[in-house]
Amino acid sequence: MPFNNLKSQFANKKYIITGASSGIGYDVMNALLDEGAIVVGIGRDRTKIADLLVKYPPEKLSFISFELKDIENIETKFEDEIIPFSKFDGLILCAGVEETLPLGLYKVDRIIDLFKINVFSSVEILRIFSRKKVSNDGASVVFISSVMGELGQAGKVGYCGSKSAILGIVKASALELLKRNIRVNAISPAIVKTAMSDKLLSVLSRENIEEIEKMHPKGFGETSDVVPMIMFLLSDWSKWITGQNIKIDGGYSIR
Repeated sequence: MPFNNLKSQFANKKYIITGASSGIGYDVMNALLDEGAIVVGIGRDRTKIADLLVKYPPEKLSFISFELKDIENIETKFEDEIIPFSKFDGLILCAGVEETLPLGLYKVDRIIDLFKINVFSSVEILRIFSRKKVSNDGASVVFISSVMGELGQAGKVGYCGSKSAILGIVKASALELLKRNIRVNAISPAIVKTAMSDKLLSVLSRENIEEIEKMHPKGFGETSDVVPMIMFLLSDWSKWITGQNIKIDGGYSIR
C-alpha cells in the first residue's frame, strides 16, 4: 500500500474530534483538514480556532461549543448539531483534564467531576457514535489516554484512575464493535507541551521541572510527536490494529 498520498486516505471523509480547541485535538483537526477531511470539532472555546474557521468553509469545518461535563445533554447535542452531518468515518477523543491532589484531600465529588470529562463523556459519545446512523462500518476510534493510566504517580489518584479506565473501555469496546469492523485504540503520551501541561508545570520550581524532564529520556514531547500516530490509526494502513494502547512517551515508561 503506498504511503505517499494521504489525501487518498482522508479526502472528504468525516471526523469528530473532542478537545478540538487546544493541544493535540487542535493539531489533529488541522492535520485532517489539510488532507481534505471534513471535521466537526467539539470544545469549550470557539475563539481558539478562529484561524481555522476563517481558513475553511462551514462545509469543511464546524465547531460545536459544549461543556462535556453536561453528560445528560450530549445526546441532544449530537441529534441537533452533529448527526445532521451524516455518517462519520472516525472519532478522536482528546478532551481531558489533569489534576494533582493528595489522596487525603480527595472527595468523591471531585473524582466524579474528573471522570465526567475524562471517562463518562467519552463513553457517552462512543455509545452514540457506534450507531449505524452515525458512523460508517470500518470507522476508527482513537482515545487519548496517558502513560499514567498504567504507571501511576503520587498525587494523581483521580487522573491515573480515569486514564486507566479508558484502557479498559478501549479493549471491551474494540471487541464489541468488531461486528461493524469499527476499530478502537488508545494512545498514551507522557508530558506533551500543551496549554494543559504548561499550566501544570507553571506551579513548579525550575528544579522540579528539570527533575520531571529527566524522567523523559528524550525530553518532553510536542503535539507533532503524537498527531502522526493518530493519523495512522485513522487510516486504512492500521486496519488490522484494534484494542491496543500505544505509548508515545519519550522513553518515560522504559526507565
